[in-house]
Amino acid sequence: MIDTHLKEQVREIMANTFGVDENELPDDLSQENYSRWTSLYQMTIMASLEDHFNLIFSMDEMLAMTNLPKILDVLKKRGV
Repeated sequence: MIDTHLKEQVREIMANTFGVDENELPDDLSQENYSRWTSLYQMTIMASLEDHFNLIFSMDEMLAMTNLPKILDVLKKRGV
């Protein structure tokens, strides 16, 4: 089940990171289909998520979080 509130929080963090309106983000947001999502933005997103949810991700988790569903999956596994 998708946690709509969690998804909205993550999309808001990502929109703020990319400097765009949340409505501009595709529903299937991923590194492969969103050119703004560079390696630098990846690290910024990870840091923002860690700050927002008071977590510290492992390197494996960060490397796996390459699209919105995977980010949500890791957050859910971490109890968010």
